Amino acid sequence: LRIAVSSASTGVLATQLRHGAPFDLFFSADRETPEKLLSLGTGQAVQCYALGGLALVGGNGRLDQLASADMSLAIANPATAPYGRAAQQVLARDEVAAGNSRKLVRGNNVVQAYQFWHSGGIDLALLARSVAPADAIAVPAHWHAPIEQYLLVVKRSAAVDSYLQWLRSDRVRSLISSAGYDPCP
Repeated sequence: LRIAVSSASTGVLATQLRHGAPFDLFFSADRETPEKLLSLGTGQAVQCYALGGLALVGGNGRLDQLASADMSLAIANPATAPYGRAAQQVLARDEVAAGNSRKLVRGNNVVQAYQFWHSGGIDLALLARSVAPADAIAVPAHWHAPIEQYLLVVKRSAAVDSYLQWLRSDRVRSLISSAGYDPCP
């Protein structure tokens, strides 16, 4: 079984899929995008594969630094990335509102937001736990809407069915958990 991966934000990949990208499976950092694609006749089935979470990297390792206007922050683009939308919800909370005048940089996705921080150009970043370093601070799940990670079966085949069976295996579920995701309800 040969697997080719195309990586980008959920919105970018969904646009590619709507314009004929030859995907068999579409993994999304939200539920709405795969369901919308399915309703438009693209794909055959959707299912949850993990629940994501946010983490804060940089600074002193405390969430209260989000209230500091003196600290620059990188997030994923809320227009195309579900993790960016979740980060925006965190920044709308009353306890961090004092930081709203900070320099805010939006990456195309969480990987680019990580790169902005990692390069030293930005003080803090709100990232997916799955890409954050081990010493990152987990953002409480109730600070943002759930980040339900869904997949869309675009074209069913024996290879896709085999891959989905493997994805549901205990071994892979364990790997998904160790990568910073929670199981689907």
